Amino acid sequence: MSINRVTITGNLTRDPELQATQGGTRVLRMGVAVNDRWRNPQTDQWEDRPNYIDCVMFGNRAQSISRFLTKGTKVAVEGRLRWSQW
Repeated sequence: MSINRVTITGNLTRDPELQATQGGTRVLRMGVAVNDRWRNPQTDQWEDRPNYIDCVMFGNRAQSISRFLTKGTKVAVEGRLRWSQW
């Protein structure tokens, strides 16, 4: 058995976009920036490396939470991870 659960905590990179499918299901798309700290071996200094994660939320919760989110808001997102590359 495997479990696909992830928690991401960071800041929104843009204002979330609320849309609806043809069937009426609400879809909220948002970008979250998370910094990864690492020690640069050349300078021996700690540096932040940004990671940008696209998140999608579905349903009534997506519509109600969209009113409170704007660019720069600190968020914690819990869900399943689906990786894609383009």
